[in-house]
Amino acid sequence: MRSEFRRIAEEIPGGTWLDDLARASAMAAHAKFERTSRSPLLQVSLIGATHLDAYTFSDLSRALQDATAKIGHIIRNPAGEVTIVQPADRDKAPLIQRGQAGNAIFFGFPEPAADDALIFDGLETLSERAVKELCDFLPANGSDDGALDAVLLQRDTVRNAVSDIVNAVTKNAGIGLSLTPTSGEQVARSMTTEQARILSSSLRETRDAVGYETVSGRLDGVRTRRRIFYLERESGGTIQGAVAPDLLDQIKAHLDRPVTARLRVVRTTTIDGRRGRPVHELLEITPEVNLFDQ
Repeated sequence: MRSEFRRIAEEIPGGTWLDDLARASAMAAHAKFERTSRSPLLQVSLIGATHLDAYTFSDLSRALQDATAKIGHIIRNPAGEVTIVQPADRDKAPLIQRGQAGNAIFFGFPEPAADDALIFDGLETLSERAVKELCDFLPANGSDDGALDAVLLQRDTVRNAVSDIVNAVTKNAGIGLSLTPTSGEQVARSMTTEQARILSSSLRETRDAVGYETVSGRLDGVRTRRRIFYLERESGGTIQGAVAPDLLDQIKAHLDRPVTARLRVVRTTTIDGRRGRPVHELLEITPEVNLFDQ
């Protein structure tokens, strides 16, 4: 039976901050006076392997924490993509280990903070919401091929978060996730090592982003045989990269002098959002003329 305060919250129309505040107040009253207490719990079971050691559990725990932190980041900041987990994101969406029994690890969640009320209706933490959304992107069972295809269509941060789970499962063992949320029905998901291998292969496919850049700096050196140039940026830092044979003599003539360089920049990115180092190719150099050269 639906509670009175929850009914009031659900019937408040609009999306202004006043509407949000009214809904939050109603849900806070529901939490205080009507809700029967249920502590959320995440059970992570390892499947398909025996003799699991501490490193295996550590690998899977870290992967799950990092994936949760990344999803938590885009819940807080929907416009911001992230493919490397930051300590601040882990701090805001922590998983708290409650225990371990056999091949299962149990995680709890922190108590909801007061300033989360407007976003998470005063009932669930960012951690719990992030785990719930992460589960939405994972297979329901070992034959859920549609979920594997759907991962590739998600935004960069989601693909990268799922990739954390994929990498850990591929190296160790399949997992089953069972989330008992603060409210609502239990959520169950799983990923076999075979599913992880399929996704890993897909997520490691690469694509090249090609761009062009004009840089002012000083030609610091050249390796003729290997056809590598070194350019010290005027703004700081050094660029190195490939150079065409027909530019080698021109580079030698302008070593240790200020030039303007036209560069082709290629950066390889995997589908899961991991970016490689930029590769530079020198296309053209123009010496910078100053008064003392006149």
